[in-house]
Amino acid sequence: MSVRYLAAGLAGLAAAACATTETPIACRDASAAERAAFGAIVAHDEARVAQMTTDPALSRRIADLDPAVAAQVFGQRMGDRSVRTVLMQPPLCVYDAPQSDTERLAYVFPSGRFERLQNDALPGAELGMAAVDHAACRFVNQGGQWTLADACLATFAPPPAPAS
Repeated sequence: MSVRYLAAGLAGLAAAACATTETPIACRDASAAERAAFGAIVAHDEARVAQMTTDPALSRRIADLDPAVAAQVFGQRMGDRSVRTVLMQPPLCVYDAPQSDTERLAYVFPSGRFERLQNDALPGAELGMAAVDHAACRFVNQGGQWTLADACLATFAPPPAPAS
């Protein structure tokens, strides 16, 4: 009789463990296309960043070094709150936040920062402070290739509303 209770108890524990086990939140290495885009920003190669950006109006603003865009993407001085400051701390890891089948927001973190920000007691990923802990880059899928859409200006946009 006690063996039956023990077996039932172990089965219950196993079922409870399966029910509460979630996929751990993790970031991944940047893809080759992402590394190319991030490298252009780090190199302060505004012509290449403009060429990689899918929005023609934004591409012109980057190529013309619009002061507001340039400050957010490249910064004015080393260490400014900017996309470039975050990307200059390799190795980088990327946490994906899919927006649709053809669009995703990639949060890019310096080495180890993503892991240090996570809190198991809170649901979802902890992202920290934009342009300090992460850069946020919008990518769109065009012809089966993920392409940089916004020169990582999503870093300074309000975060998307959580999916309900």
